[in-house]
Amino acid sequence: MPPSDTRVDPRVAARGEARSEARAALRAPAAGPVPRQIPGARADGDDAQMRALTLLTNRTSTRTSATGGPALPLRDGVRVYLEGLEDTAAAAEYAQPVADPAEAEVAVLRIDCPAPDGITDDDTDRVLDIAAAVPTIVVLRIEGTSPAPEFTGNCAALLADRGASDRMVLDVVFGRHAPLGRLAFPIGPAQDPDFPAGFGLSY
Repeated sequence: MPPSDTRVDPRVAARGEARSEARAALRAPAAGPVPRQIPGARADGDDAQMRALTLLTNRTSTRTSATGGPALPLRDGVRVYLEGLEDTAAAAEYAQPVADPAEAEVAVLRIDCPAPDGITDDDTDRVLDIAAAVPTIVVLRIEGTSPAPEFTGNCAALLADRGASDRMVLDVVFGRHAPLGRLAFPIGPAQDPDFPAGFGLSY
């Protein structure tokens, strides 16, 4: 009998080597933990959120201020009444949340200001009632050009919000971050707006 051919087909050998490398890769220790967050992503997100908040007014309020001057930023530990903000755990890190405006030193209200009609009469009346009893910070969720709120002159401070989280609203109100926003559109009459496009205060 002729001797058997013991040569290995090169294609079979290549497939065997590939399988061996794959098994070795699966057994090899990981190079390191997978980061839960891309470096710099949180800082970029915080910056975007700060730019989503525009400070429109900030009146003197010795009862609430951390500096004894303008109402914002609020001082830590103040008794605060909240409406429209669901992250009460975050508020408790900075202040003493209370359930009744009569027990508060300051109120922080977050309300909708839809375009083009603006704030509802019910919300306006609610803000005026609370502002008559306690210094009131109003955070307006804005969507586009709308009338200026009737209570602008009654608030200790007024902010416009274009999508900031509750946490960032509180971070700004309590001075952990500065409001960096500028209005992308005017608030008030087109010919003579109360707050023109590009307007924004800070601290």
